[in-house]
Amino acid sequence: MPKKKLFSTKMIVTMALLIAMSIILERFLSFMPTENIRITFGSLPIIIAGLLFGPIAGGIVGLFADFLGTTLFSPFAWFVPMALTPVIMGVVPPLIGMLLKKRTHLVTFIAMILPAEILGPMLWSNVSLNWLYGSPFLPNLLFRAPFKVAIAVVDILLIFMLYKSGLFRALGLDRYGGKKDELRGNAAIHPQR
Repeated sequence: MPKKKLFSTKMIVTMALLIAMSIILERFLSFMPTENIRITFGSLPIIIAGLLFGPIAGGIVGLFADFLGTTLFSPFAWFVPMALTPVIMGVVPPLIGMLLKKRTHLVTFIAMILPAEILGPMLWSNVSLNWLYGSPFLPNLLFRAPFKVAIAVVDILLIFMLYKSGLFRALGLDRYGGKKDELRGNAAIHPQR
């Protein structure tokens, strides 16, 4: 009996595209209103990778997006503890998603994504900044929290709308999704020819 591959060619190509999207969103389409706050949506492709292909793929996409983005497009050196933040963003949502049966309600997406947003950008990033620069943890957390909450809300709503649109199913990429008609009411999604 042939062994099943961990990653198909389609998965690897899609993961590479999501890594590139994350780097573009994180490094080129973000802005920093202050020295220690970055407004970015670079986590979106990482979360999507995890939800589409599982926690291993999400973690790999997060790690590679952070490593490549930092080493190629940042004046700062790659700091390994800080790399755990995007890995958390790719691993936690699919792990929680495996425990939840249906992915059709906004509450389900909040339950999958919000813990990652709290553990990663809100908490772990502040711990890493404390280690790297000696930034005081609590004042930094209180200062950054409103921005991170706003980004988390946008992340959750955008990913929920993408899932409800049926885009991932139409592309044949929804590994953990529900039944065929579950995503958009009774709308049938046609297979690719």
